Parts: sequence; structure tokens; C-alpha cells
Amino acid sequence: MNRNVIVGIIVVILAVGGYFYFGGKSATDTAKDAATATAGAAADATKAATDAAADATKAATDAAATATTAATTAATAATDAMADAAKMLDPAAWDAAKVTAMIDASSLDDATKTKLKDLVTAAGTDAAKIGDAITQIKAALKM
Repeated sequence: MNRNVIVGIIVVILAVGGYFYFGGKSATDTAKDAATATAGAAADATKAATDAAADATKAATDAAATATTAATTAATAATDAMADAAKMLDPAAWDAAKVTAMIDASSLDDATKTKLKDLVTAAGTDAAKIGDAITQIKAALKM
């Protein structure tokens, strides 16, 4: 090869290398920029995940509070209903119409309801029959 060609190639190589060395970013700078961008993206992702977890925790806490309130209300209503039923099934406070309405409102099957209502009707004002009817109604209602 000609000596002038070799010198020309070396000059071109030095010119291109100098351009990248002095004019462009170095590999270290590029790596630093990439690392900074990655760290920023990771921080954003962490914040988004933390916010989502906080929102989910709040929603779960709210749902639990609502469920607790509903359960407490239902338990109170059930306790009140049992207390009312116990009062109605006291021989001294016997009211056939109220006892019949309580039987109708119960979750008993229709045949049992009919049997119990017939007992209430048959009891009338006879204390012995009222006591027997109360015993059978309490047994059917598991009181």
C-alpha cells in the first residue's frame, strides 16, 4: 500500500475518534444517564405500588367496618326479635293474634306453621292449653 493512503486512513480514524471523544457523550456518561433514568422509573413504580397498596388497604378496612356494622345490626335485630318472641310466649302476656303473626313471620315450613297456629286457636283462653301451645312453639322455634 501506498504510504499516503495509510496516513490518510489514520487521519480519518483519528478524526472520527476525536469527534466521538470530544463531541459526543462518552460511554460512562451514557451509562450514568441510563442508570439515572432507570432509578427514576423504579422510584415512580415504587410510589405507584405503594399508593395502590394504601388504597387497597383503605378499601379493605372500609369494607370490614361496613361488614362489622351490618353484622352487629343483624345480631341486635335477632336478639331483639328473640326477646320479643320470649315476651309473647309468656303465659301471662298471651295474645293469640301476636303469637300467630310471629309464627307467620318465622322461617318454619308451612305445615309446621299451620300446626302451630291450630294449637294457638285451640288454646283459646285455657291456661293449660296455652302452656302446651307455648311449649310446642318454643320447641319448633328452637328457643
